[in-house]
Parts: sequence; C-alpha cells; structure tokens
Amino acid sequence: MRRRPALLLALAPLVLLAPSVPAGAQAAPAPDEGGAVLNVLPPGSRGNVSVPQALAVGPSRQATPTTPRNFADQLEMYDALATVDPASITEEDLPRFYKDAAIDLPEDQAVSEVRPREGVVIRRDRFGVPFVTGETAEDVAYGAGYAGTQDRMFLTDLLRHVGAARAAEFLGASPANVAMDRGQLRAAAYTREEADAQLDRVLARYPDEAPALLRRLDAFLEGINAAQRALCPGAFGLPLPVGESQPGAGFGPDCPVEYAALGNPPTDFVRSDVVYIASLVGGIFGKGGGTEARNARWFQQLARAYGVEAARAVFEDLRFRNDPEAPTSATRPFPYEGAPVDPTAPGAALLDLDGPTRPSTGADAGSSLTLPPALPLAAAAPRPAVVDGPFGPIDLGLGGDPGMSNALLVGADRTATGSPLVVFGPQTGYFTPQLLTEVSLRGPGIAARGVSFAGTQLVVQLGHGVDYAWSATSASSDNVDTVVERLCSLDGSPATLDSDGYLVGSTCTPFDSYVHEELALPSAGGQGPPQRVRLLVERTRHGIVQERATVSGAPVAVVLQRSTYGRELDSAIGFARINDPDFTRDAASFMRAFAGVDYTFNWFYADARDIAYYGSGLLPVRAAGHNPDLPRWGDPAFDWTGFLPEERHARDLNPAQGFLSSWNNKQAPAFSAADGTWGYGPVYRSLLLDRRVRDLMAAGPVTRTGLVGAVADAALADLRAEVLLPLLLDVLDLPASPEVALLRAWAADPYREDRDRDGAYTHAAAIALFDEWWQGADGSSVAREVLRPELGPLVDALPQPLDDHPRLGLGSAWNNVAWYGYASKELRRVLGRPVVAAPSRAYCGDLTACRASVRASFTAAVAREAAQQGTPDSSRWTYAKAQDNIRPTTAGVVGTRQIDWQNRPTFQQVVAFTAARSEGGAAPVPRAPSVVAAPVRRLPATGLPAVALGGVVLLGVAAALRRRG
Repeated sequence: MRRRPALLLALAPLVLLAPSVPAGAQAAPAPDEGGAVLNVLPPGSRGNVSVPQALAVGPSRQATPTTPRNFADQLEMYDALATVDPASITEEDLPRFYKDAAIDLPEDQAVSEVRPREGVVIRRDRFGVPFVTGETAEDVAYGAGYAGTQDRMFLTDLLRHVGAARAAEFLGASPANVAMDRGQLRAAAYTREEADAQLDRVLARYPDEAPALLRRLDAFLEGINAAQRALCPGAFGLPLPVGESQPGAGFGPDCPVEYAALGNPPTDFVRSDVVYIASLVGGIFGKGGGTEARNARWFQQLARAYGVEAARAVFEDLRFRNDPEAPTSATRPFPYEGAPVDPTAPGAALLDLDGPTRPSTGADAGSSLTLPPALPLAAAAPRPAVVDGPFGPIDLGLGGDPGMSNALLVGADRTATGSPLVVFGPQTGYFTPQLLTEVSLRGPGIAARGVSFAGTQLVVQLGHGVDYAWSATSASSDNVDTVVERLCSLDGSPATLDSDGYLVGSTCTPFDSYVHEELALPSAGGQGPPQRVRLLVERTRHGIVQERATVSGAPVAVVLQRSTYGRELDSAIGFARINDPDFTRDAASFMRAFAGVDYTFNWFYADARDIAYYGSGLLPVRAAGHNPDLPRWGDPAFDWTGFLPEERHARDLNPAQGFLSSWNNKQAPAFSAADGTWGYGPVYRSLLLDRRVRDLMAAGPVTRTGLVGAVADAALADLRAEVLLPLLLDVLDLPASPEVALLRAWAADPYREDRDRDGAYTHAAAIALFDEWWQGADGSSVAREVLRPELGPLVDALPQPLDDHPRLGLGSAWNNVAWYGYASKELRRVLGRPVVAAPSRAYCGDLTACRASVRASFTAAVAREAAQQGTPDSSRWTYAKAQDNIRPTTAGVVGTRQIDWQNRPTFQQVVAFTAARSEGGAAPVPRAPSVVAAPVRRLPATGLPAVALGGVVLLGVAAALRRRG
C-alpha cells in the first residue's frame, strides 16, 4: 500500500433539543465493553484556562501534554500516527494513536467525580472526558450543560455572541468584529423575539413531545448557568473563595482568564442563545448552493466571447454537474435536478454584468464608526471568518469550504472478523480548544458517546451507541437559491435602487426591515471609546436581502433563500433518535433517524452486521422554468413547489463493491451537484481512499489495522502527484531531464511525508518544483495552460480555485477543485486514452499543440524555481516543509504547537463492533450514582490473535513541547 503508484460543521453542528422518553424506558446491554470503538480528539478534552493555569503555562502561552491538564494530551497521539509506516501498524500500536471510547466508565477508572445536583453524576477519565449519568432525561441534560461549560465556557460564550451578530458587543468594536457581525446578519439574521419564536415553532412541530422537550432544554440551560456560577462566582455577585481577591483572580480563581482580560463578565444563557449558536453554523455549514450570481457572471463573460449557444456548451463542459466519471458514495443513481444552463428559461434573472449595486443587509445604518463597503454578491467575496479576541485574532473557519471530513467503511463479507470495520470522522478545523467537545451520556432514552459542537452537547452529534456508530461528511447539496425581487415604490413612484418595496405578484410589498444595534465597549479585543454599531437588516418573503442591483436596467433586490433559514432547530428529532438505543437498532432505523435532519450531510453507519449511507437535507423541488445554475425571479410562479421526498434521497446499504467511502465527494450518480460545487469531476480526493481500500480487499480479508493504515496513508498523499502528475509527464515527454526524473520518482511515491521528523519531506525538490508548476508564485499554472489555447484570456476569469493546498495551514487539502478534473480529461484526450463525457471542444488542441503548451509551462516553472532556490542544480532544491504545517487557531489565551501536515478528520473513530444486542433482552439504564461496571477492556481481534490490553487507556506524550519559533 505505502509504496504503490498511486473531512464551524463543519460539520454542521446543531443545537439538539431531544424529547424525553419515559423514565422507565429500557436500554439494551452494551456490547460496547471497551475496545469496540477507539477515538481521538486533539488537542484534548479540557478547554478552560483559569488565571492560575495561565500563569503555570507561562509567557509562551503554549500548552504541553501535561499543562494544563487534559488540554493537549491527545495532540501528540494524533500527530504520532503520521510518523509510522501505515503498512506496519499492529494492534499493539493502536493505543499510541487512539483512546478507548467505551460509553461507560467503571468507578475505579474515574479520576474525578462531581455531583452538581441530586440525580446527576459527572465522572471523568484520565483524558478528562466527562461521563454523565442521570436519574432522568432532564438530569442527563443538566449534566451535559454543566460538563460542557467546565470544558468550553469561553468558547461557547463566544459562539453565542457571534451567532447573535454581537461579536463587537462582546469582544470590542474592531473592524474584524464588526465585519463578522455584518456577515452573520447576511447569513442568519434574527431578533431575540424571532429566535424565541423559532423555538416555539420547533415545539409546535412535535406537539406530543413538546413538554418533555422544553424540560430538557431548560435543564440543559440550568446546567450551563450553574457551572458558570461555580466557575465565575464574582461575575454573578457571589462571594469568591476565601483568600481570593477579584483583582488577582478576575471573577474567580477557576473562571476562564479571557473574561478578566476583556473586563466583560459572563451572563446567563437563555433559550434563544442556543438558537443563535445553531444559526451560526446552520447558515454556513450543512448547506450548498447560493452562487448563482457568480455563475451568471461567468456565463455572461462566455457569451460575450462565444455567443450564447457556444457559451452554453463551454459552461457545461466545465460545470461537472453530473460527470459520469465522478466518484460517488452511493453506488446506484438517485436523480435530483440536473437541467443544463439556460439563460432563456422564463425564471432566469441575470444581473447586469456592469450594472450599479447598492448595499442592503449589513449596510451602515448610522454607526459611530466608519464601516468598509460591502462587495457585490457576484464577486464571491469570502465570508468574514476572523474576530479579534482578548489575546489576538481568532479564525473561526467560517469563510472557507466546509468539506473537510472523511469516511471509509468495509462490509462484513470483506473483513477478517466477519463484521464491518470503519474509520471515519468530521473535521471542523484545528482549534485550541477544539470546537467539538467529547461527552458520554447515559440515562433514559440516551446511551451514546462522541462529540458535539461546543454549547450543543445536549446529545451526541457524531459518535456511537451501544452497538452502532455513525459519522458525517459535508454534502453541500443545493438548498440555497439566489432570488431576484422586482423593486417598487410604496407611494407609486417609479422604482429605483432605493425603493422601499418589492413586488409579490402585482402587489408592492414593504420590506421586513430593522436596525441591528450594538454598544461595543472598550476591551482587549477592541480598544478606544464606546462605539455604537448600527447595521441594516432587510428581508423579503424569500429571505435576507444581500444587495440591490439591476436586471436589464430595472432595479431589483438580490436575496439568498435557504431552506433551513428560520428552522435551524428542526433537525432535533433526528439526533434524538440516533442517540436512543430503543429507536436505533439497525441500518433501517438509522436512515429513518437522519431523514429527520434538514441539513445537507452524508451520514454513515455501522454495526456488527451492516454498513449504510444516507444523504440528509431539506432539498427544494424547483418549479418549471427555474434554471438551478442561475438566479431566479421572485415571482410566485417560480417558488419552490415542495421538498425532495425521503425515498429519493441518496442512500446505500452493504454495496456489492464491499465498501462505502466519502471525502465530501459526489453523493450518487445523477444526483446533481449544487450550483456552487464545480469539483465533482473525475479527480476527487476520495480516490485516495478508494484506491487503497480496493488494494486491501484484493490482498485478502481486511483487518482493523489495515484499514487504519489505509486512511493514514491517504492522509499524507498528494492527490495531484498520484493522479495528475503521471498524465502531465506523459504529455511532457522529456525523459532526459533531471527535473523530470525528480517528478517521476515522486509520482511513484506521491507523499508529502516526513515520518522520521528530520525537518524535510522525502521528495522535497520534486514537491517544490511541482507546486511552482501547478500554481506559480507569479500566478501562472500548467492547468490554465491546458485550457488556454481555446479559452484565451477567459481562462483567468473562470471563478474556480486552482488548488486546495496544504500551505493554507488547515490540514484539509485537495477538496472540490474543478481544475483537477479539467486537466485530467484534457490530458487523457490528447493522449488518446478513454474519456467518458469528453468536452465539446479540444481546449488544448491536438497532442503536438498541447505538448508544446505543457513544455513551455514546465520550462518556465523550472526557470522560476531555479531563481527562487538560487541554483540551477535541481538536486539541491529544498522545500520549506513548515509552510504546510497545521496551524491551530487559538480561541483563547493558551494555544498549542503546530503539527506536521496530514489530511485527516479532527475527530476520528475506529469502529469494530463484533456483537449486537439480542432482539429480546434489554437491561435497565444505570441510575445515578451507580454506573454500569465494564469488564476488563480488550481490543477485539481483527484477523490477528486477540491482544489482551487490560484497562486500556491511551497515554499522551509527557515531554514538554518546545515553543515554536
């Protein structure tokens, strides 16, 4: 495997309000006796830093594996997997990289215990993971809120303020904080009353469970507020511990130090706060589409150069809406949408290419500080992602592509155990502390362990139950449309860009508008006098107005309509079901559970028998005359006609190929890519998983260590080197070149690896040269040169990224890049190799012409690299490996070190259930303060002799880390 030629969530973390079940409900006995599920969540379980802990860390502000406790002890385990040969991993090695993830914690393995109220017990293991048990469902919810606040208090507070578009109010009126609030209003604007009303609508949707739902939510909030008072008594007018003075300890000796730095105390959580956290992530992750204005601009540029009909052909060549060569998760077709681009469709509304625009939502409405102008929607400006915290910038990762998770599941008939084997997990970015928080929950109607987004750990969102596990990857299915409303004036005067109404049929209707106001006081995040921030919010019946523009000279309002806007909490029932062992018993009930989730995700499931996949989402059924790639008129005739029925959602169960995989790739054949997803072509990073698992299966029954190794191997592979570089070299055809020799050696071993950690990649010279060739420092690219003979200057205007490179520091790489597919199809065409759904024209010319273009590009890249390296001797070229390092975002006072690049989920589970509950038997849920005592833990065999590892608990590396330079 290793030397062959060759996952803010993202996940969309949800606020989960699960209904209670009767106190007498039964949960099955747990085959999860330990070792059936392993996991890792860097950097660690604990995330709060008190003043004494900050002082113990010292001026470096960088955690070690032991200080603060449980703050960074899993980071070393996570990083260590990238130092070993994936083909050599043994069962004995696994505890170096993962910890046992059983649901229940024996009392003799608990290192601490808290009983915050009668009926609630919170025990923690040596990794700091909280195990919450409760007499009632409300007790479990209370404990979840309490434990989560102990672990992520400041981060949760930050997220609720950002979700409410009040970052400036909380952190200070810096330009970054105001920009964040403007961006949140444009994505998910709600007044406090509207947030409360959304909760009421959720309760009304499930009237039978509403009283229990409300009790659980209130108990969760009570737990949060009780923990805040215990940690920060001074903030709530309570006495500090004896001997502690407020100047020395802020709001209390255990209070997160960020509050003292801000001078801004914590306040109680209320129901609407959970709505704001959900709206923050719901307006960014768990969605797809909404780029129709950008698409229309590109089409209009093509039409100017080619004419309308030829422009349609070129647009379709590059769109990859339903490319038959695209790797998919489901193996059978699930048709959804798919109409080719058509500017003549009656519903199409193309904004004037060079027309005037006016700002709308987020525009200055009388602030006391000067705000920068908003960019036009068609400019595809990234959403603001960075806020200014009390100790520096905090990048919440909200502006980029959310697709960062992966899953690889092997069916029971292909494994050494005769049961499925799985490695999967989400990636929500590298944060310190992590945005995800781990918890184990046991009580009536709930038995699960895994992770949830900070502030939403009422139930487990990704994890495992007593004999099954689940995870997700971002699907980015099309649930957002750009809607163009015709402006009108309420007084009957001619419409202008400043008109106060829009047409609904023939009726001029006023905008739903208000001014969002904040008073931002001076703080560590925003110095200076108090500032009043006033931002406009405008909405129509379709959603939030982004800007005003023109169509054929007529004034219009441009709106983004999202199917989950105003209903971010409606997915609660799906997560309640997946956490409930009485509901989720098999693959069929797993699919029924996630049919209740409105966000667009790929869900994966495994138990001791089956592997399964289901694509969730509240996906619109669009009216006749609406072209999904272009903006549509807001006329009632083009409104959505409903939503895709459950039976038409992509799914799969124990596919004949023997495995399921996902790395945010296409859901299923014929399931059309959303208007903003152009990368579902023949080259997608999921190929890295597919190739390796096929090799494993061909070699014999798959073992757990083999599967772990395959995913770890893919994590260090360069997709371009594995798939595209051999094609480029064949077209280039320069066998005598020393630079080509370097590249051929790398293509045979296509990794960015430094397993011995000597500070250099194995193929450093080749990596440096190829990176320059693919996307040079001067902006040139061999990929563009492959299309330039036909597209000419338009090749530089194509609004798709050239690359998704490790240099971004995110870990995730190679995701949703259409250029990989463009190059693959065109290079295979000129080489005379098979191409399914070949482009309509020869973009690179014939082989002779294309070879000349590729050679010219290569010669120029070699010259540029020689100049940058200071020598023409390519054997002496180096690559600064550190520029690829994963650079964790510090979301508070204490950070963690950079780690070597690896393309891997931030929370990862290794699943090997070999036993299932009996159909008849069920044991009572353990009642606090008792906890089910698990037997001595053993890692189950996976084709190798069972390895007795009594009391397995993974150890972090104890050596202190040197401060990075």
